[in-house]
Amino acid sequence: MNKQYKNIDFQKIDNMVEGDIDFRKQLLEAIEVALIELENSYLIGIKEKSLPVIKQARHKIKPTLGLFDLERLAVVLGNGKRFMQDHGFGDGIEGHKKEFQEAVHAVLEEVKRYR
Repeated sequence: MNKQYKNIDFQKIDNMVEGDIDFRKQLLEAIEVALIELENSYLIGIKEKSLPVIKQARHKIKPTLGLFDLERLAVVLGNGKRFMQDHGFGDGIEGHKKEFQEAVHAVLEEVKRYR
């Protein structure tokens, strides 16, 4: 991935919470939970070689990706979707899995620092 994509747009969160610290905390916790669920489901899908499980995981996180501009993760998921459609779970899936986990953990780290 050559272009630098942002992990998350905290300005969108700040605009949404309008200074409400409790709401910001709840929102950040919800983002963390959604990302952990995504990672767990996605990795199970890869392990079980189940495109339906992966599709469901992607579908569930889609609103969060757009709402908070999780650009890097969105690009990684899109690339993974195309990869698996073209190549299944063969050569290269481990590279995608690593890239996916790095993207998820990068967002989680930024969210933890922002709290």
